[in-house]
Amino acid sequence: MLTENSDEKPCLVEAGRGFSLSYQKRFLYSKYAPDRAIKGAIESLTILPGSLILALSPALWLGLEELLQRLPEDCFVLGIETDEKLYEFAKEQLEELRTKSSNQNFSRIALLPYSENDFVVNILSGERVVAGLDLPHISTFRRALPLEMSAGTQFCKEKYFKIAGLAQNTIASFWKNRITLTKLGRLYSRNLFKNLANIPFSLDFNKLYHKIDRPIFVFGAGESLEETIESIPCDELKKSFLIAVDAASPALKAHGITPDAVLAQEGQLAIEKAYIGGTAKDSLLIADISSRKQVTKHAGKNITYFASKYTDSTFFKNLSKKDFFPKLIPPLGSVGLTATYIALLLRENINVPVFVTGLDFSFSLGRTHTKNAPAHIARLSSSNRLNPTENYASAFRSGAKRLIGKNGIEVFTDTALEGYAKSFTDVFYGTANLYDAGKQGIPLGIQEIDAKKVKAYLETVKDSSKAAVSLPQQKEDIKIREEVWDYLEAEEKALNRIKELLMYGKDVASCSCPLEEELQELISPREYLFLHFPDGYKCDTKDLSFLKRIRSQLDFFLKDIKNDLKAES
Repeated sequence: MLTENSDEKPCLVEAGRGFSLSYQKRFLYSKYAPDRAIKGAIESLTILPGSLILALSPALWLGLEELLQRLPEDCFVLGIETDEKLYEFAKEQLEELRTKSSNQNFSRIALLPYSENDFVVNILSGERVVAGLDLPHISTFRRALPLEMSAGTQFCKEKYFKIAGLAQNTIASFWKNRITLTKLGRLYSRNLFKNLANIPFSLDFNKLYHKIDRPIFVFGAGESLEETIESIPCDELKKSFLIAVDAASPALKAHGITPDAVLAQEGQLAIEKAYIGGTAKDSLLIADISSRKQVTKHAGKNITYFASKYTDSTFFKNLSKKDFFPKLIPPLGSVGLTATYIALLLRENINVPVFVTGLDFSFSLGRTHTKNAPAHIARLSSSNRLNPTENYASAFRSGAKRLIGKNGIEVFTDTALEGYAKSFTDVFYGTANLYDAGKQGIPLGIQEIDAKKVKAYLETVKDSSKAAVSLPQQKEDIKIREEVWDYLEAEEKALNRIKELLMYGKDVASCSCPLEEELQELISPREYLFLHFPDGYKCDTKDLSFLKRIRSQLDFFLKDIKNDLKAES
């Protein structure tokens, strides 16, 4: 016999075996065997260790006991409900099941609060803490596995799977970032410390905001750059404010074009080839604080810094709050994306057009970059009878693939490049007056414009004295210098103390604080010491192996800081 139903709230309904649930004039489970479908889904589910099970619309939580029995190590069940009334119902049901069950695995179950559905990314990444929601650290998981627990998902199917997709992407991004930091984390951090000494002598990037009231051109090092500068006369291009990624500056110089600004973001030695011949001497160098310091020696006097947020660690957050620290921008991965982002920051208002070219994120058969880019020059200098100038290997290496790009032109790309193109679309889609002037490559999701139309537009722009941006006077800032000095001295003192504790242990430990606690207090907020460890997402000072590895890093950073202090003295 059916219980009296109401469309206003979920209502239990007697079924052939157990209870079903009625809500919004529909049954969320079968009227005859309510748990059969969900038990079958759980039975067929492949659950690997390190899985975050997303229980979508759990309602009665049918099949939960079977799910818990199959739950491997390092797995967790997170219930998600997008309907407020169903959420309250599921919450009551879960509390009742906890009370009745003696299964210890119930500690590995939680229900995401209804008000937190839009913050799943922040919660998983640890940026947002929710009272009563005790989720394991994101490093516990390798994947997110959605499981429809009832037909309640049909009320808002798109939102459920959007949340599931965001959860999967967050976990994947964490491990992707971990791979990057394992390879380059120490390099980024050391570059950061080396560049700190230059900040008092650099231009304040904030003073350049919204200063450009003429068209802006952003040049990447792709093949379409060459086609663009051959289609538009130099005199017309020079009416724009020209920003070149560092790898593109030699190609511009070969055409007699000096960019107004060169953007430096690469941290490795290889990028110095882009500065041979003084390609950045007469330009403003806009450098990432974690980029290679040596490139500043190849630039002119005008240098300004920004900071890509390459880590969410405590040390970076604390440092970014300092008055002397450069402006933070999101970690966009590609120097081309960063150059475009900065161009949009520099333009006076949204009515100022920004044109991009050379951001192909692809290449043609036999070529990878525009002519006169460092990669092209290196190929020319090393070519011989057995090693031709054409670089066919790039098109046929593992991971490379063909696709049809802009204007129906076939191009080659790979996973990384294609990912950058997708990121470009995600970040800049719909941006007012942002145009792609490149003729080939992967579509960027912004308005495409022919070079002839760009030329016609530039012909209407007056060639005024604004061709040179008025830069703030560059001189040493004594106040900033003292702040940087104080920070570096404090870090040197802390690192020397860590070194002392690791070398002499309890013999030099403070009487008021146990050795282990003092080490934890000193090391945990200085993640630059261990960001690049394979397990660098945690500070485990109880692990002797971890402490030995910390000891091996101290001298590198102490050397960098001492050199900074020596340079400032």
